[in-house]
Amino acid sequence: MEQSPSPEQEQERIAALEEEVRKLQAELAVLRSDQLVQTLMEMDGPIPRENNTVIRTEEGLTIKGTRLTLYSLLDEMKDDNSLKNVRDIYELTDEEMLDILDYIHLHRREVEEGYQKALRMAEERRKYWEERNREHYARTYQQREVVRKKIQEWREQYRAA
Repeated sequence: MEQSPSPEQEQERIAALEEEVRKLQAELAVLRSDQLVQTLMEMDGPIPRENNTVIRTEEGLTIKGTRLTLYSLLDEMKDDNSLKNVRDIYELTDEEMLDILDYIHLHRREVEEGYQKALRMAEERRKYWEERNREHYARTYQQREVVRKKIQEWREQYRAA
């Protein structure tokens, strides 16, 4: 009769398998990247490749099945986040991340123009809401000052007593 492995042995086996999966995924990414570079060198123009991840919506270039825009990912990448961190933050698969990087590489001008447009729109929205809420914030700050003065009066009365 065969003895079943101990929990420690089982965890070691799982850890070894997970490490093997990570190595294989890394090798696949390298092979796919090499294949992309080779194809780019042999072809003139865009690669005839299906991209199932990046789609165009009203908000711009978006990750299919999400509300996540490519521009959010670009913000993270421009903040010197590693690609692995960006992938993990947004819970993307390796395949999705490779599709996104391929799309950015193949459509760099379009992506950059969309990104700049998104930045301008975000700044306009920020200014609009800042202006719209200016009066509300002013009332809030005035009320806070009134409350602070009242508390100060109570403290002075309490100390005097």
